[in-house]
Amino acid sequence: MKAYKGFNRNDDGTLSCLGFVYEPGKTYRHEGEIEICESGFHACHELWQTWPFYPNNGKTVYYEVEFGGDIIESDNNTGKFVCSEIKLVREIGMTDVARFDFAWGFSDGFAVVKLDGKWNLINTEGKLLSNQWFECVGDFNEGFAVVVLDGKYNFINTEGDILFEQWFDDAGSFSEGFAAVKLDGKWNYINTEGELLSGKWFDDAWKFSKGFARVILDGKWLKINTKGEIV
Repeated sequence: MKAYKGFNRNDDGTLSCLGFVYEPGKTYRHEGEIEICESGFHACHELWQTWPFYPNNGKTVYYEVEFGGDIIESDNNTGKFVCSEIKLVREIGMTDVARFDFAWGFSDGFAVVKLDGKWNLINTEGKLLSNQWFECVGDFNEGFAVVVLDGKYNFINTEGDILFEQWFDDAGSFSEGFAAVKLDGKWNYINTEGELLSGKWFDDAWKFSKGFARVILDGKWLKINTKGEIV
């Protein structure tokens, strides 16, 4: 069966993963029990799933592999698995790595790209912003973009860092320093430090413009300012 694996290219040209040296075209068999992240040969079902483990840093090499024998799947939805038999079939060239199924135009130095049903961002040099691939990614606004993972919303900065530990049920883009976020059916605003703007949670909320944002509370349309005050 076909899968994908990343390797370090050593100074002598050999390929290694966790200290084990591989040769293309050679079949390797592990003797004994296999265990995720402990023993056996690891690979991923899709090419993009290898990138969190082996980011494209100039020394990484990607291979299409054939695997067999005993197999144990990872239980954390990374697409990673361990097997007792593996063979390096062919190197995946950079033209394969850099080809996407869909791409938006560049905005603020980044473009949203899609591969195998997942989304990420690339910079103008073609480098992926994040090792994590998402269900959806928005454009950057004020240095942050909305991302969706496992049905939950958060924000990513231009360094590829996820902004908050808390993930939300929905979220809008940042505007004038605040983003509308939804949790348990109600809306509020959050700043880049993770601080909520208001002690009240609203039925609906829109982005800030010229210092004010529209909100709905108990069926009434109101406005809130950047101090969290209803006006």
